[in-house]
Amino acid sequence: MTAAFDDMPLQDLVRYLTEAEQRDLRPVVLRLVTSHEPSDVAAERPLPRRHLSFAGSIEAEPDFASTSQEVLRRELGGGS
Repeated sequence: MTAAFDDMPLQDLVRYLTEAEQRDLRPVVLRLVTSHEPSDVAAERPLPRRHLSFAGSIEAEPDFASTSQEVLRRELGGGS
């Protein structure tokens, strides 16, 4: 079965993982990427810009603000 996945790009393979598996994989990928010089990464491919969307925040759950802060902190690398 693995032969079917051998030639697939990594991005496509990751899409087959569950969210929990992707969370487990993230620290490994970050460790590998951070071992490269920033100029190496930038030369390969510019990182996509992220646009924050506030659509739906008007009718959000009561704990939306704290959840949003946790997500932003995790994704943008902020400290506690």
